[in-house]
Amino acid sequence: MVAIATALSMFGSPPATLPAGVTEAMEARGASSALRPAPNQLAPWTTALRDRQPDDAFASVYRVGPHRLVFIGAQHENQSKSRTFRLIEDAYAKIKFDTVIAEGFPTSWGANSARIFAYVAQNGWRGDGFVEGGETVPTVLGARRQGAVLIGGEADDPDLERPIYAQGFSGQDLLGFYVLRAIPQWIGERKISNAGDPRLVSLVQASLDYNRAMLGLPASVLPRFSDWAAWYREKNGKPIDTTFDTEEVGPLADGRHGTNRIASAVSRARDAYLHNLIIAHLNRGESVLVVFGGSHLMIHRPALDQVLGRPCYAGTDLKQAQEACL
Repeated sequence: MVAIATALSMFGSPPATLPAGVTEAMEARGASSALRPAPNQLAPWTTALRDRQPDDAFASVYRVGPHRLVFIGAQHENQSKSRTFRLIEDAYAKIKFDTVIAEGFPTSWGANSARIFAYVAQNGWRGDGFVEGGETVPTVLGARRQGAVLIGGEADDPDLERPIYAQGFSGQDLLGFYVLRAIPQWIGERKISNAGDPRLVSLVQASLDYNRAMLGLPASVLPRFSDWAAWYREKNGKPIDTTFDTEEVGPLADGRHGTNRIASAVSRARDAYLHNLIIAHLNRGESVLVVFGGSHLMIHRPALDQVLGRPCYAGTDLKQAQEACL
């Protein structure tokens, strides 16, 4: 999910390098003690791995000396009574974090960005328990209550588009996909009821214009909704309508949709960036909370296990984790 992208920014793929200052973290620990990232151990997102993912939110907790890494694999939710919200609340109740890394906005916004706090203020709780901003809202508010440093886990350096292009994808493919992946979020935010909703046209047009500029593409690339719809039909072999399934934007390496291949290339870039970011902050001697979608935790487990050893807790009750990870 690119949770904040539809409201504030539809940024592209992440950069090959971490922000200034973060890359020096391992040297600060010393060459012998520094944790060595293992992005090559990230699991490919396949149908088999997807089928092993729990149906609801879950978490893994790692000991890193006196510090902890808590990675919450969220079920993207807009309901305040969901397990995702409970796991986030329990994490803050049980552990004091130095840094919180959230999905959906770039690291380049800086620490404790006013933009993300403004987004949360505008998209918070309603009387019926619906939270338009989803799990981003309790994640951000919890970080503020604790005094933790909040950063985005996404990146926006266009340099990482090059390896994606090298796999045979075009600027048109990236633009089309960046717009397509926003549809599940628009549905969750009740901006449309499904992909056949007439309101989709204006949302897609605005997203095309924004992302085209962000990617530095000429105005002739997918200029109108109709062009984007034709691109979608070419990739997935059907019209954009009520038959759209969120699986179509999933990064399944062996998925049956053409857009799955694009998603897989983007996902590998995003997850490599996030992995390096997590390890850099652990190398600073910090306790870290990561809140990303559940598929990301499935992908990251082998790489994190390689670097940190097996988690001291993996499950759905962080109250138990407090005892297991003393």
